[in-house]
Amino acid sequence: MKLNSLGKLGNKLLNSIFISALLIIVIVITFTIFIRVSLDVNIKGQRSLDDLEVLTNQLYQALIDQETGQRGYSLTKDESFLEPYYIGGQQFHESSDELIQLSTHFPTLHKQAKLLVAEGQDWHNLYGDPFVALAEKGELPNLLVSVEAKHLIDEFRVTYKEFTVMIDAERTIVRNTMKTRINSTLFGLVFFIIFIILINLLVNFRILKSVIKPIIKLSNNVKSYTEHDFTKVVPTYNKQDELYDLIQNVDIMRTELSSSIQTLEEKVNFDGLTGLYNRRYFNETMLKEWAIAKEKHFPISIILFDIDFYKNFNDTYGHLAGDECLKTIATCLKNFNDEPVRFVARFGGEEFVVFLQGQDEHQAMQLAEEIRKAVENLKIPHSKSEVHDYVTISMGVATVIPTDYIKSTKIFNMADQAMYESKNNGRNRVTKYEKVVSYQ
Repeated sequence: MKLNSLGKLGNKLLNSIFISALLIIVIVITFTIFIRVSLDVNIKGQRSLDDLEVLTNQLYQALIDQETGQRGYSLTKDESFLEPYYIGGQQFHESSDELIQLSTHFPTLHKQAKLLVAEGQDWHNLYGDPFVALAEKGELPNLLVSVEAKHLIDEFRVTYKEFTVMIDAERTIVRNTMKTRINSTLFGLVFFIIFIILINLLVNFRILKSVIKPIIKLSNNVKSYTEHDFTKVVPTYNKQDELYDLIQNVDIMRTELSSSIQTLEEKVNFDGLTGLYNRRYFNETMLKEWAIAKEKHFPISIILFDIDFYKNFNDTYGHLAGDECLKTIATCLKNFNDEPVRFVARFGGEEFVVFLQGQDEHQAMQLAEEIRKAVENLKIPHSKSEVHDYVTISMGVATVIPTDYIKSTKIFNMADQAMYESKNNGRNRVTKYEKVVSYQ
């Protein structure tokens, strides 16, 4: 579809919608990227804390291995205890360097990590190596020094436990930071989308407001013109767009119709192809008879029907044959005219309508079935019909007693619904309104 086919008014509305949609897409993409970044930061932080926890456990285990090896060697002089002591010392040194370096990314943990490493190094320097050296000489450390060593190991354990708790707390901080960022991002996204939509609505409202009032007035005028009241002038509209052209064209139409309607009224009561009354005559007569029936409280019935698969008939046999089909059926229908009690009119295309004055639903149903059989008995060949070898019709019947609370159009809607019920139930049948009862 070309944009210029929408006209000036259409392009204004389309541009407003397009700009709003583009802004929403850009905002959604931007905020999505921000959410992705927040998730990546959280994942990276959690992984770093996992690594930090692993290093802490390795550091702790290394010092415990050293302390166990030192005590075992001091008590037994068994040199096999020295192996875990020296391996633990090497592991402690490597883990401490990595722990200090990795903890720099978390300021709240860095100080505690340095304290943990310092306590471990103090034990190693003040008690670990000196105790091993004494054991090599066959000597034991005095009781006071041993108590001090044990006290330092206990402090190391306490610091280790506090550090692991702090790591868990840092995990919560990282996770909550991510949640806060994502929630803020989503709130901002919703806010901006709502803001853009409101702006778009405001712009479109202003555009529509400038055209709705003249359109409503023009619509009321056109309705008056359809009732042959040409005294109302078209609304004033000064903007040079499609609505201006429409109003001017309607004014031209009003002038032309006003000058020729009298002549047309004398020629349009009958359908040119079938010779039946046409829809205009039917509608005018219906309004008159409706008023009379409402005053005298007698019923009005409508039979609405059309030819089954008429398009297929035209496509198969051609439009000239289709016209002949309509003429043949119309000739048959004229036999059912009994004015003013009833008459048949061509309602449009392959659709016909029968008006019945003062006849109830039972009489209308009986007449409709007679018409259906009469059309079927014409035996007009229809090879593309899905229900019969000959042309058939689907009919809807409606009956009302007019009142002040029922409009004349109501009965047409009722009959139309009944007719489509006939179509839905297999066609070539009669259906009365509000009752799923068909006659075939």
